[in-house]
Amino acid sequence: MNEAITELIARRRRQILSHSFLYYQMNESIVSDSEFDEWSKELAELQTKHPAESDEAVYAKGFEGFDGASGYDLPYYYPEIQTIGYRILSEHKRRTNI
Repeated sequence: MNEAITELIARRRRQILSHSFLYYQMNESIVSDSEFDEWSKELAELQTKHPAESDEAVYAKGFEGFDGASGYDLPYYYPEIQTIGYRILSEHKRRTNI
């Protein structure tokens, strides 16, 4: 098992979940659609190429069958994901003086 791949999958999942929460629940978009699509495509490829690492990484169940097309039906309702989302939004607003 490749621990670096497992960690990359976990990081991408957290990014996708937290930004999906911001987009679908908070009506906020901090990253561009192309950046989100790039993360999603990378994650979908990683999960296909590294199924053992994918199964070991956090939120494996919620990303079963994930093809990168949308974050709408992902489990971004987890409190820890929402906390990350709020932190990202707060930092974004602080940096942009919104």
